Amino acid sequence: MDEIVREFLVESYENLDQLDQDLVALEVTPGSRELLGRVFRTIHTIKGTCGFLAFGRLERLSHAGESLLSELRDGRLSMDQPMTDVLLRMVDTVREILASIEASGAEGDIEVDGVIQQLCQVLDTPAQWTAPEADVLADNTELFAEDAGSPTASDSSIRVGVDVLDALMRQVGELVLARNQITRLAAGQLDADLARSSQRLSSVASELHEGVMKARMQPIDQLWAKMPRMVRDLAATCGRQVRLEMVGGDTALDRALLEAVKDPLTHLVRNAVDHGIEAVETRLAAGKPEVGVLNLRAYHAGGQVVVEVADDGRGIDAGRVAAKAVERGLRTPSQIAAMSVSDVLRLLFLPGFSMAETVTNVSGRGVGMDIVNTKIGAVGGTVEVESAVGRGTTWRLRVPLTLAIISALVVEAAGELYSIPSANVLELAAPDGGNSTGAIEYVGVAAVLRLRGTLLPLVELRNVLGMPGVLGSGSERKPALRPVIAVLQADTRRFGLIVDRVLNIQEIVVKPITARLRGLGAYGAATLLGDGRVSLILDVPAIRGRWLNGQSVEAELGPVAAQSVPLGVAGQVLVVGIGGGRRVSIPLELVTRLERLSPDVVEHVGGREVIQYRRDIVPLVRLDLLLGGRVDSAGEHLERSELFVVISARGTRTVAIAVEEIFDIVEDDVARHSQIDDCGVVGSTVLGDRVTERLDARQAVLTGDPSFFDEDEGVAADSSESEVVPFALSPLVA
Repeated sequence: MDEIVREFLVESYENLDQLDQDLVALEVTPGSRELLGRVFRTIHTIKGTCGFLAFGRLERLSHAGESLLSELRDGRLSMDQPMTDVLLRMVDTVREILASIEASGAEGDIEVDGVIQQLCQVLDTPAQWTAPEADVLADNTELFAEDAGSPTASDSSIRVGVDVLDALMRQVGELVLARNQITRLAAGQLDADLARSSQRLSSVASELHEGVMKARMQPIDQLWAKMPRMVRDLAATCGRQVRLEMVGGDTALDRALLEAVKDPLTHLVRNAVDHGIEAVETRLAAGKPEVGVLNLRAYHAGGQVVVEVADDGRGIDAGRVAAKAVERGLRTPSQIAAMSVSDVLRLLFLPGFSMAETVTNVSGRGVGMDIVNTKIGAVGGTVEVESAVGRGTTWRLRVPLTLAIISALVVEAAGELYSIPSANVLELAAPDGGNSTGAIEYVGVAAVLRLRGTLLPLVELRNVLGMPGVLGSGSERKPALRPVIAVLQADTRRFGLIVDRVLNIQEIVVKPITARLRGLGAYGAATLLGDGRVSLILDVPAIRGRWLNGQSVEAELGPVAAQSVPLGVAGQVLVVGIGGGRRVSIPLELVTRLERLSPDVVEHVGGREVIQYRRDIVPLVRLDLLLGGRVDSAGEHLERSELFVVISARGTRTVAIAVEEIFDIVEDDVARHSQIDDCGVVGSTVLGDRVTERLDARQAVLTGDPSFFDEDEGVAADSSESEVVPFALSPLVA
């Protein structure tokens, strides 16, 4: 009998979660026969089972709810907000009774008469009665007759305890480790029978792993089922009008990760309703619709599950966050001054930090964001935040698909073995500057990989580990080693990771590591290899974010395929586009780094445009405006979805030059120069069969910073052909 009660409780809790979601949906689409039918069947099932188990209070309550739902189903009543309220109260009371049964085995003294009376009052209200049409009643009687005879999911499935699945996964993990060891031992033997047995073991282990993983994977929609009810209640409590939109509910992930995401997601949704979305009068005054929109979105990306919580509310003011951090003694003014906007927003995750002026029953105690960051980090995930004042905030949770077994590329650097999740690996390249798939070049001191018409930024794993690299800077190459480059993808960005050697690809069992190791920004977990050695699993997004500043450009190149030439060779230029089909060459000696930024990072000091770059305020020069490029009818610069920036640095001075496209690094043949020039250019040339303007780079950087060359007067390009006179500034920087 205890087993029957336990099954009843599990099934009833699942039904109530779905019931919450369906009732809120019915409030929006009150005529949906599918929803009405599903809600009615759920209550009918609970009533029948609790009658069999002699739970009298629960039976009376569900019977009263069933009577009301029967009238709604047959079209004699129409759904409205008061009716939704009383049905939701019935659901809450049913949940309380179930909790009492689970705790003590009995219904307890939970009051049900008040709810039953409310259900009866709504049922008997004359104003709610509507005359049903005969054909509607006939149709309803027939979508229910069909449903009654159709097989249910329970007919083809059984319930398995979570502890059983966890035990199976642990055993599969041990089997995979044993399989890896046997495979390694068999590889060095000539025994054909041993080789066949090893292959068979490998196949069975892989199939078993895949089967257990399928049993553990669950759609995130199971977690989202409670969100419509929660958002509705929170909106009513906070005096908001909120429309919830959910996309990607069928996205599946490991059930252990589903549990890990539950509390963080709840905190983010509560904060979005309480802090993010404004009151109706505030939204109307700001020219927004009175109903705020809260989006939940889930999708797979790069071997991870990404869950986004986005609202169209007031956004987060980074200045207020910084001021609050100083006020509470969490950071000093000098520390704040050295932080970027993204770093300031990360302060929201500090323990005890809160932007709320008052503590409410919804939020304000400063524990929510700390919990979000801690719980997601504990499962190897990350939390990102993007916000624009007046436009809204997006919180992005990134978690692995599974915590158990993954495929990984095993590499070597400085004598140690490391594992890279295969989901992040696109391909391998072994450049030698000749007939290989790519060539290593240098933009300033930064190494880039030329790969099939694309420039990819490079990171040396040795440098990540705090060891001397094998490449050095552009003038300090060490050709003794031929490195291997793993082309990796983190989120939507690609980069190359330079390693000493690639061993193989194998399935590995993921083992957690301490928070101190994760805090180094390079490792996500660890594993045990077939030879018994421990291998740390690299955290690819963390490496990219830390070693490439999160913004390094992945530039699409044009048709020109130049040879790799060391920095400093005369005539080497960077070819960029400024719109309208115009191409401009910039001497490579003045190029320190390439960046791809969001247009939102552009700010103003007086009438000049600036960006925050590596803790400095850097002047921004828009090359298309400087050279008379395209503007709209009002004289304003044409905004784009992203901003390509050429960084030029000398000593302590830095200037950012904004361009529309970055094409290539090529050799400029002096014999093809022409003296046809214009404002801001010192002539033209032909590169890749295209006429290309030659930028007066010295004048360009002096436009942004007249003191740029004060520390080093000896570095300039084409300066002898023009006087050092600043250009007239464009409308946005005049």
